[in-house]
Amino acid sequence: MATPRPIQPRTPAIVIVAGVFAALYLLFPVLALATRVPWADLGAILSEPDVQELLRLTLTAAALSTLITIAVGVPLAVWMQSMRRGSGFARLLVLLPLAMPPVVSGLALSAAIGNNGLLAPVLDALGWQFAFAFAGVVAAHVFISLPFVVVTVDAALRQQDREVTASAAGIGMSPGRILRSITLPTIAPAIATGAGLAFARSLGEFGTTITFAGSMPGKTRTVSLAVYLEREVDRDGAYALGAVLIILAILVLALAALPGLFRREPHPRPRPIAPLDPARLRCLTAPESGAEVEVEVDGVSTTFPRDRITAVVGPNGSGKSTLVGMIAGRLTGARVTVGGQRVDKQPAHRRGVVLLTQKPGLPRVAKVSGAVTMATRDPARTRELLNAAGLSSLHDLPVASLSGGQAAQVALVRALATRPRVLILDEPLAAIDVSSAARWRQLLRAAAADRTTLMVTHDPLDVAGLSDQLVALEAGRVSAAGDTGELLRVPPSDFIARISGLNRLTGVISEVKTDSVTVSNDNLTITGTLPEGVSASVGDGAVVTIAPEATVLRLPAATDPTESARNVWPGTVTALQAADVTTTRVAVDVGDGGLTVPVTSSSALSMGLEPGTKVQCVTKALSVRVHPRPTS
Repeated sequence: MATPRPIQPRTPAIVIVAGVFAALYLLFPVLALATRVPWADLGAILSEPDVQELLRLTLTAAALSTLITIAVGVPLAVWMQSMRRGSGFARLLVLLPLAMPPVVSGLALSAAIGNNGLLAPVLDALGWQFAFAFAGVVAAHVFISLPFVVVTVDAALRQQDREVTASAAGIGMSPGRILRSITLPTIAPAIATGAGLAFARSLGEFGTTITFAGSMPGKTRTVSLAVYLEREVDRDGAYALGAVLIILAILVLALAALPGLFRREPHPRPRPIAPLDPARLRCLTAPESGAEVEVEVDGVSTTFPRDRITAVVGPNGSGKSTLVGMIAGRLTGARVTVGGQRVDKQPAHRRGVVLLTQKPGLPRVAKVSGAVTMATRDPARTRELLNAAGLSSLHDLPVASLSGGQAAQVALVRALATRPRVLILDEPLAAIDVSSAARWRQLLRAAAADRTTLMVTHDPLDVAGLSDQLVALEAGRVSAAGDTGELLRVPPSDFIARISGLNRLTGVISEVKTDSVTVSNDNLTITGTLPEGVSASVGDGAVVTIAPEATVLRLPAATDPTESARNVWPGTVTALQAADVTTTRVAVDVGDGGLTVPVTSSSALSMGLEPGTKVQCVTKALSVRVHPRPTS
């Protein structure tokens, strides 16, 4: 059986024709030039002293200008990435030398650093001369070739995963260390490409050089200038020198492309994962103590208690990631206090707060052991951590070859390796298989007393099984905060009701009897019972909770006048969702609220349920819990 290969979509014929024309238009003139080159005499021409001097001066100027463009172009590209404003304008300015006529570029350099330029007094005092000097050739080449480096490196930086650098800052790496250990190794192929393009462009630079530095033999005359002069007196010599420039450019570009040609994208490799040692891993990652976190946004303060797990929940777009980003130092806009010390003015790497998101944030240029050592700064401790986590078999694998689950587990070890006082988990276990996730949840629960943990999650099991505190967000604001058990028992919002697996209605208590309580909700009357030991008064606000399976749906025509249920509420079906093969969840609007009722799939079909269907929701009073909330 042949190895399966991906099927590429067919390219339209007109695109192929246009592409062939473009390729021929670029290649044909070069081939035509090759037919005019006196190849038999090329060796003799190159051995001439004048030609060797031209080559020496040209290659020296190109090499020096390339080194300078790398030295200043890479920092400029990195700086543009960090600009909050004006990065687009900066990119336009970088491209300006490519758009300017070469002669105008030469005039601009003359006006700036020429003998009568704006900086002439300073240059004279320093004894520097650029105009009509070899230094002027280098300056002209730098001006023209710098954009090639900046644009190439900038493009590579814009493709870099920002989570990698943000995660590195979270584990305590300073900006300088991130640049040296992660950013530069990541963009090294782009730097090589930019250097090759800059060198090749310097080899052929003509207009700016002749305008600013002149064409003095042995001093400022490069091969490209010599080609221009030779074409009038010795056309064969001009063709030969032109061929030399083309060959040099091809060699330089080929060398610059070598890193990319030999780089292969690693593929995930199966490696056995050993059992987790929770006690050992907890010991290796425990901080001295946790730290209470207080966040104030728009005058509203929220406290996350120390040495406990707080679940942060809310609908998509409610601001969960924004809130934890403010705490971790990735976003501004909040007053953040950690352990009684205000930290919102401090950079992320000094806060002692580690945020782990769904993206592992591991540097792809490193191996697993190297990525973890960035946090531990101790290879021996890295080995201990990986052994305790059952990941020792992955230590020599490149990060890029890890599967999603493997990367998530390595990232969690890396986050814990710094012994953070505050650990924020933004659904990092989503990519981990069920059995591994269960082991890591066991560790997180056991280590909850060691640090303050914030957990952003949509998983009801994580909320109920791991968290001690619950903070709910809606529309960017904290809508509820308190003990997890209490908030799940009496949900303060429909979203938390869905997490707790309950239906929720609200209203005002209108009647209190010995065995029941009546709640009015617009045109809806709800009859239920109070929790044991709870009293209520007429006029109190109330939250009503009902288990979904306690409600039965029926069509209005099927009303049974002998019905014993106290609650028969008219409603309208708004949505149906398959829970599994046999069960369908039916969303029903009743009063000013809604219920979710499970029915068998066959019943949903036989009743003809669809959005807009009128139904009756039948619920016994004993299944309805009324939780009084005195109105303010």
